[in-house]
Amino acid sequence: MRTLIQAFNSNPRQRLLLGLLLGLGSAFLPGINQLEYSARATMAILVLTAWCWLSMALPLPIASLLPALLLPAAGVMSAREVAPLYFQDILMLFLGGFILALALELHGLHRRFALRALSFFGNQPRRVVLGFMVASAGLSMFVSNTSTAILMLPVALAVIDGCSKDNSKKLAPPLLLGIAYACSIGGVGTPIGTAPNSVLIGQTADKFPNAPELGFGTWMIGTLPFIVCFLFCAWLVLTRVAWRLPKEGFPGLSKLLAERKSLPTRNAAQNKVAGIFIFVALAWITRQGADFGEVSIPGWQKLLPLNISATISDATVALLGVVALFSFSDNDSKPLIKWEDCRALPWGVLLLLGGGFALAKACEVSGLSQAAGEALGQLVANSSPVAAVFIVSLVVTFLTEITSNTATINLILPLLFSTSVAAGLHPMMLAVPATMAVSCAFMLPVATPPNAILFGSGRLRIGQMARAGFLLNLLTAILVTIFALSWTLPKWDYDIDEIPSWSTTAER
Repeated sequence: MRTLIQAFNSNPRQRLLLGLLLGLGSAFLPGINQLEYSARATMAILVLTAWCWLSMALPLPIASLLPALLLPAAGVMSAREVAPLYFQDILMLFLGGFILALALELHGLHRRFALRALSFFGNQPRRVVLGFMVASAGLSMFVSNTSTAILMLPVALAVIDGCSKDNSKKLAPPLLLGIAYACSIGGVGTPIGTAPNSVLIGQTADKFPNAPELGFGTWMIGTLPFIVCFLFCAWLVLTRVAWRLPKEGFPGLSKLLAERKSLPTRNAAQNKVAGIFIFVALAWITRQGADFGEVSIPGWQKLLPLNISATISDATVALLGVVALFSFSDNDSKPLIKWEDCRALPWGVLLLLGGGFALAKACEVSGLSQAAGEALGQLVANSSPVAAVFIVSLVVTFLTEITSNTATINLILPLLFSTSVAAGLHPMMLAVPATMAVSCAFMLPVATPPNAILFGSGRLRIGQMARAGFLLNLLTAILVTIFALSWTLPKWDYDIDEIPSWSTTAER
């Protein structure tokens, strides 16, 4: 048996053949075999692609091109529809962020930032991971989790590189995954932290226009205990279960920390790169502003002419920073960064994300996502409130590993509203837990942008992410259910007929 396993692990063609069989077999599973052809074909392509990602039957970038090949070949989507999905706006944000991080590394600024971080967190590896996670989660509550991950990556890499070879291998997985996961967890904490939160508030206002507003303060205060608890549990999983980091400080971190006193003064090129980076970071943070109930802070985007403010995004800001890096020069009249420097960028990650977007769109247009949502609605219709919350949270967090979390919540919320009202329960009893769980997908690089960004560092294997992510996906369902018991159910566990502002609008 061991010989067969070793032969299988060493033979990519056998793994690819098994993936083909799994993909074809998935199209004939009970429930799937009753769907339309396009949905069954999408299921087969999804399973094959996910298998190739996890088993490395094909190189990750090549496996990510399977949807571009197979979706048109199977007649699910045309090649003209699939190709643009590999070059979306968010991929421009990734590209710009990677180049900005590369500039920090080339000019040694990431090391300076790391020294400042260590002076605050200390040199114990567990405390370092916790410190980076808390900082990432806090920033992601108010800034795009994608932007936060881009900002934190070069600093984390400098800390890792400051350790010995053996210790860097121990520290890299929990630290990088901790940042990625904390960005997603922190985004749950505010209505502006991640797109699904805004979708819930928007759909609630549209379907129940007379219902009380779910304001910024209510959301933040209600979810803060969940975020704190989840961060602590995720830290324990990463540093005590999936990897066992020692209590003692790493000698390399102590040595790195001691270097801060002997650092030379920044040169002109470093000042320029730091200025561009700080400008981009501040522009990301202040672009959309914030709404704190009665107090509203407008973002600079709203101050622009209407025809411009409606068309720019974080990617626009990132690309402005990239152009500035190539336009400004150092003391020797050379650009701050050259195109030759960009050859080592993780271009494969962009293809990886593109493949994820293509699969998500195929699930949507083929009806596979709708079928999954309807099956979920039937599953929870006859369950107790606690069981329903757990089932919804568990299914949603695993479903969004492949599908877009925004698309998933857009599809599922109307079904959950209808299911809750039909059962005589408050509409928010299932909607809030589902919205929280849909932002917590930790197994695959394509699941969330922070996962992809940290995976693009080249210091993680997909198997490491899948192993830790599976545990945290299960933890998501458990913690969301506990959260529902402590906040959602006591607040909304009563007959909907007693709430005219909800029931009357639901019947319209």
